[in-house]
Amino acid sequence: MKNFNNKIIAVTGAGSGIGRALVIGLRAAGAKVAASDIVEANLQPLREYGGEAELLLSPLDVSDGAAMTAWAASVKSHFGAVDGIINNAGVALSCHAASQPRQQMEWLFGVNYWGVINGVEAFLPELLARPEACIVNISSLFGIVSVPSQSSYNAAKFAVRGYSESLRQDLRGTSVKVVTVHPGGIKTNIAKNGRHLNSITGNDADIAKTADLFSRIASTSPEKAASVIMHGMRKSKPRVLIGGDAKLIDIVQRLFPSSYDRLLVPIMNMGAKMVMKRI
Repeated sequence: MKNFNNKIIAVTGAGSGIGRALVIGLRAAGAKVAASDIVEANLQPLREYGGEAELLLSPLDVSDGAAMTAWAASVKSHFGAVDGIINNAGVALSCHAASQPRQQMEWLFGVNYWGVINGVEAFLPELLARPEACIVNISSLFGIVSVPSQSSYNAAKFAVRGYSESLRQDLRGTSVKVVTVHPGGIKTNIAKNGRHLNSITGNDADIAKTADLFSRIASTSPEKAASVIMHGMRKSKPRVLIGGDAKLIDIVQRLFPSSYDRLLVPIMNMGAKMVMKRI
């Protein structure tokens, strides 16, 4: 996708964080945007970035396949075409695998994994009809390495990575490019709005502070993340790492694929405990 001028791009999870920054960035680059979020009120501040001809705002639960299909149809009806889908919506869950309630894991997978599948399946037929098109699936740094208390999140983000890489190969030779994104720590509300049953520090007395911990150690702004994603779309990059932390940890994982946790987890826990003392 060489540029965004007059392109129609759909964005999920657009009410805050990276999604909101993407809507603003895409509009500034000349794109028309279909923005969705499960909380309709979170979309309203975006109205200043365009009228109905340029910006379509829709409430959407990405885990609902029928709702996603209906949204894709409404985007096509409203704009006449669709050139890209950014599957950005996501939720957080901190819980030890041994004690994790099954319904909590299913809730996370409904959004973080099935939300991506629903988005691809709903929009792909239209994207294949375009002269150039793009699918962006947001995985995570935790789709590259695993850490304690994040088994569900890790599993979903690793699944997004695997699905996206296979999808890219399946679509080779078509007009549709697939970009898989692995953000590191981004200053968003995903942890604040998540569910935390155990603390990443290993001390469950810290559970109430978990969201603050993630926000304090996050090093990249949503605006910077959106800029990097848009660059990846322009260049049709198959894999996009966001943040120095993601790039460094990716290198560590490549060098020590079976023992990276022995290096990274103690460092992460030490840093987390230091931050907790200041919260």
